[in-house]
Amino acid sequence: MALLLLAALSPIVCHAAASPRDWDCGRGYSIQSLDALNSSVNGRVQVNTPFSLPCFSSYEGQAVAPNATACQAVQKNYASPTFRTEYPGAYMNSQDSMCASDPADQCELDNTNPTDPLAYTGKDCKQGDIPSHYLEVTCACDVKAAFSFSRSSGTPVVVKNSGHDYLSHSSQKGALALWTRNLQKLEYHDAFVPAGCSAGAGHKYAAITTGAGVNCDQAYNFANDNNVTILCAYSETVGISGGWVQTAGHSVLSPVYGLGVDRVLEFHVVTPDGQDLIANACQNQDLFWALRGGGGGTFGVVMQSTHLVEPPIPMVVADIAFTSNSTTLLEWMGIMLEEAAPWADAGWGGHITGSSLIYVNPILSMDAANKSMEKAADYATSHGGSVVFKQFDSFYGFYEEYVAANAVTVGSTHLAGSRLIPRSVLDNEDGRKALTGFLEDIIAAGSSPYVPVSMPTIYKRDGQNTTSTTPAFYSSLWELGVSSTWAWNSTLDQRLAAVEALNNRTAQLEAVTPGGGAYMNEANPFTSDWQESWWGTENYASLLAIKNRYDPDRLLRCWRCVGWEESDVQNSCFNAFNN
Repeated sequence: MALLLLAALSPIVCHAAASPRDWDCGRGYSIQSLDALNSSVNGRVQVNTPFSLPCFSSYEGQAVAPNATACQAVQKNYASPTFRTEYPGAYMNSQDSMCASDPADQCELDNTNPTDPLAYTGKDCKQGDIPSHYLEVTCACDVKAAFSFSRSSGTPVVVKNSGHDYLSHSSQKGALALWTRNLQKLEYHDAFVPAGCSAGAGHKYAAITTGAGVNCDQAYNFANDNNVTILCAYSETVGISGGWVQTAGHSVLSPVYGLGVDRVLEFHVVTPDGQDLIANACQNQDLFWALRGGGGGTFGVVMQSTHLVEPPIPMVVADIAFTSNSTTLLEWMGIMLEEAAPWADAGWGGHITGSSLIYVNPILSMDAANKSMEKAADYATSHGGSVVFKQFDSFYGFYEEYVAANAVTVGSTHLAGSRLIPRSVLDNEDGRKALTGFLEDIIAAGSSPYVPVSMPTIYKRDGQNTTSTTPAFYSSLWELGVSSTWAWNSTLDQRLAAVEALNNRTAQLEAVTPGGGAYMNEANPFTSDWQESWWGTENYASLLAIKNRYDPDRLLRCWRCVGWEESDVQNSCFNAFNN
């Protein structure tokens, strides 16, 4: 079974199989069949099977033998992100693997009880939205060959590392997935100079280069081994070179140190027109700008990226929590709203989750941190809660205790719907009142507010248009999260209802946040004005021109990515939800 064979990831050397006269690394040689592609990449094209297939006795209407050992491993680790990241047919969120518009087209276990035989006994495992095949990418030639095949055959191409994805950009029915997990390069530079730049012109940095298959946990560990700090996501299985950094890349350290797009120094990227390029501030600047915010899997396949790093960062952590009811939770959120601007200006970043917060601050002393958080601490204490302030010598200590030890479980449907909340809304009484009304509604409906506080609030970037992500990132203080879900065995009507509820919440939140935008990676997939919300009209027009320049045949087409057209909806497993 593919599940068992893929457990060990070992470096593979990339050599073209055909002669140089017939093979120009995917250029000048038309690869028209899957067999020809497989031959050109030394047999690394594989059938892509659903993660839960070992538990089933029927696959796409054909009898198959269940694999008890592999099934038990899947069941035991069904909610584990680190287990799933090693499998090309596994995704963190179920909307990426199932065909959301057809409840019969999926191969899911019961995420509330993966050993429940009701989900798989006598059931047919269907492919869902999982790409039919995957190519295990080891070098640029592999990607060029895949693009040649896609251009000749019409087969869509998607890019996948760990499958940490809310908008199904790394999955697509009938597609060929370019699986980048084996691109495991990690290299520290004490004086990195981007290619084509002059060190004497200020282009000399402490930096780390990461392959496209490197996840945040690996990047954090490697940075710590080299006594430096790298910014990455809060979830350890997010890929650092993929959609995280290519769309914006926020971090709990972003208030002081900027977004991932502010810190990336260089990309090595293979574009759909067959070019193998280095993009940075000194060459291919248009592509560099597009990759700094335009979205992953859109302008090309990033093979590796290089990121600015910092020395070890001492920091204070505020960990405050209490048990709430609807009244105290709303009062607590009132304090969060009132303190949002002062805390932002003091350099705090972190997360508010219901009646708790975990914030980090790399610039305040312990005494100053205690004074800054006094209102929140006093409220929690007066309601029987806990207040803990800790000092860490580096971000890595915080990561080990608070992030790695509390990994988010996966394996369920999770439709995100967040909104960036501008300072102009949080900094005035009328804006806070409008947000309070929104929070009151979601609390009354039984939801718990979730707020990533990870905007570049006091970070000073070089210039006003150096990145292509939505400008709202640089004028916002919060990202306020709303979400929706449906059960593994839900009907289409139940799924439609969940999306309608998400759309209603998103519209309500948009109405009280004028001037805001959304972080595409964590936005409502069905946002109607997605171009404006996710990039801004001016940025989108420029991004589309760059997309057309490097991908004139539209080989990379993902749901509402730059260049997506309304006619593309018919080929998407989100087609039933299009508005």
